[in-house]
Amino acid sequence: MTVEEKIENIEETTCKDMISELPDDLLVRILSLVPIKYAVATMFLSKRWLSVWTMIPTLEYQDYDIEDYVDYNVDYHDHAVWNFLDQSMQLHKAPVIDFLCVKLGYICPTDVDVVKWVENAVSRCLLDLEFKLAWSADPTSFPKSLYSCESLVKLTLCHKILVDVPSTECLPSLRKLSLNCVVYKDESSIVRFLSGCPVLKCLYVKRKMNDNVKKFTIKVPSLLELDYTNEHLDSYDEEHSLIIDTPGLEDLYIYDFLGDSSSIENMPFLKCASISLGSNHEKFLRSVSSVSSLASAIKFSRLLKLRICPRESDWLEPLISLLENSPKLKELWIDDVTIVASQDGIALSWNQPISTPGCLSSQLETFKWKEYGGTEGEEQFLRYVLANSKCLNTAIIDMKCTLTMKYEEEYLLMEKLKDIPRASTTSQLLFKYL
Repeated sequence: MTVEEKIENIEETTCKDMISELPDDLLVRILSLVPIKYAVATMFLSKRWLSVWTMIPTLEYQDYDIEDYVDYNVDYHDHAVWNFLDQSMQLHKAPVIDFLCVKLGYICPTDVDVVKWVENAVSRCLLDLEFKLAWSADPTSFPKSLYSCESLVKLTLCHKILVDVPSTECLPSLRKLSLNCVVYKDESSIVRFLSGCPVLKCLYVKRKMNDNVKKFTIKVPSLLELDYTNEHLDSYDEEHSLIIDTPGLEDLYIYDFLGDSSSIENMPFLKCASISLGSNHEKFLRSVSSVSSLASAIKFSRLLKLRICPRESDWLEPLISLLENSPKLKELWIDDVTIVASQDGIALSWNQPISTPGCLSSQLETFKWKEYGGTEGEEQFLRYVLANSKCLNTAIIDMKCTLTMKYEEEYLLMEKLKDIPRASTTSQLLFKYL
């Protein structure tokens, strides 16, 4: 072969379109890894690429202003995702949609047909839907077909979405549900929604300001994880209540600053709990630690980790009751108690129990106190825990920094805490500064 022939052969090999010769299923997998707008743009490469993108199973559309930031110097309509979304959804042909993510911001026109998009996706065995609607219009209802989608496994709804669930609908495959600052038609709508999810395992709820639901009921026998947040810091209504009936629950996270009336049914499988409550939180602690509607003690026989963030002074006695009913507890975290407890001269005080909870004497291994301020009541409880925790490995005290406390006072406080008697001779006492 002559030199000229070798060069011609190299040029032919270099110019050959190797990617276009790949099978369709591999090209679809490649396009699934790039943003949808770039995947769609490949249709202009050649006839070979004209319809490849229409088979990708993951679709993500997001407005430029979705993060609640609007730059009025930018013409968002030139980059509008809603027009592109409408056209691409019409051309898309994949029989199964693994994931559809739509995030529309404040600039989004109020006449776009979000119902049509959802119906289109649901009709093609949709598995995972995440829809955030933050437009300026009123909340809108989604199609009834969404609440009867047999293939849907994960659902995330955010902001201007009206949850209006027909009484006869069911989501037989739904395992994960997130309701982030949505609006509910009424109290019974959320009850119907959850009762129609027979295999639901994880539920995340974040309620918005001026929520129209006063009695929020969570009754899901299959639920394993519950994360509930209610940040109504600017409004208070004694009629608000939270009802939890989830007998199979293993992980519980509650961040609630409004609920005056809260009740909880038996949770025999609970392993991890993080509780941050506002006014009258002691009622909630007593409800999870004392008696149920059948007047029998609620036992948390599998609870391994507990984190509480109380905001009032009267929380220690109900906490002790909770510890008495948690025989296998290994980690106890107390978080930010002195923020409110130190206001208006409120003293953190308690009556030391006659008997010691079993988890302290035989199970507790880690104890952490965040924002420890060194008040008399705090020191009493800390002494009680250290003196009765025979299996304790580590006690971490995050010292609360104040403008009035000098370095010498902080040093003396730490030295005083080091001298507190400990039942566990091998335990470590560590200090941190916030």
